[in-house]
Amino acid sequence: MAEDPTNFPPPVRLGRIGVAVVLVCLLLDASLRFLPPRFIAFRAWEAVQATSPGHGRFIPNMIYRNPRSYGDLANIANLPRLRQYREEVFSIDAAGYRNRGEVKKPFTGILLLGDSFTAGSGVSDSLTLSEQLQEISGRRVYNGAPTSSLWELLQYLQMTRGLVVWQLSERIPLPLPPGTPAPSAPAATKLDWKLELGRRAFGGERVEALRRGYMHLMEIEAYSPLRILFGRAVRSLQDDRIYPNPYRNWMVSSKLRNGREILFLSTDLESGMDRPTDPGFFVQLRTQLQERGIGLLILLVPDKYAVYQDLLLAASPATNRRRFLDAVEQRLAAASVPVLNMTTHFRKQAEALLARDEYLYWLDDSHWNGNGIRATAQAITGSQAFSECPCQ
Repeated sequence: MAEDPTNFPPPVRLGRIGVAVVLVCLLLDASLRFLPPRFIAFRAWEAVQATSPGHGRFIPNMIYRNPRSYGDLANIANLPRLRQYREEVFSIDAAGYRNRGEVKKPFTGILLLGDSFTAGSGVSDSLTLSEQLQEISGRRVYNGAPTSSLWELLQYLQMTRGLVVWQLSERIPLPLPPGTPAPSAPAATKLDWKLELGRRAFGGERVEALRRGYMHLMEIEAYSPLRILFGRAVRSLQDDRIYPNPYRNWMVSSKLRNGREILFLSTDLESGMDRPTDPGFFVQLRTQLQERGIGLLILLVPDKYAVYQDLLLAASPATNRRRFLDAVEQRLAAASVPVLNMTTHFRKQAEALLARDEYLYWLDDSHWNGNGIRATAQAITGSQAFSECPCQ
């Protein structure tokens, strides 16, 4: 019997293939959201952040290891050739702060507060400010950065005497002094309005738990490993050979006098300029801490551009305007608040190290490296606030 030539399998419709691809991608995206960030992060900072933080900002009792970590600026600018690969080990204690081992209470020593500089973004545990300061000084040091609530941290540590070193970066304004109205915020969202009604009707604790749950769901929704991996695949083609690199303009790339290429945040070129500040917050804080037998030292850490600006082949024009940290130092000193400004020391040391191809900051990152941290630890131990500290 002759075979019917018209009896062929029905053609596969493109519409069905498209629907299948979309369903597979949705399923893959949903399942990958349960993958911990440490498996796809290129450095520790994104991998250790807690979605529902307790005392500290990091996941308690976690140790992150990455033998090929690299800088945030090289990643943002999509410039793999400028990456400085290094091993990064990031250890977190039971309270969610970056410390190896648990603290002995009551704590009498040096408490470090600040942002990602003090927390040690980009460096391994042994190079953090807390560990280098402890090694140089012989005093107990606790890393409480990033700073959340000082008073809750003091209560957790049962700290009744010692020294608080509060680090400030050049790009961050000073905290508002007591009684100063906060900048006008946008109109309350529908969620804020409903939460306020919920607090009045059902009590604050239950509504606060619902709010935390809602924020946790929003964080899960924003975290998509599939989108991250797909984005990396696309960025690998945007190398100025296959396709243009649209991200390189987000950073400022310059050459130092020794020919090495260095990256800066574009915002850092202006963040160092003086702007209105008020030392009132730290004036009151010093008084409150003194009543507890605790000293205070404000540590001012300059941005990378402020340190290397004059060491570039194409240096920017000089300006007579005071830099922000210089103005902060003067205002704090005038208010009798102990302050240590690392700007001048860093600029001199950076010039001396340049000939040896050594640096205080990572070339591919916005943060300092072990050299800059060690110089700061040595400066702290030489300060008057440290000599007067009852930290033994």
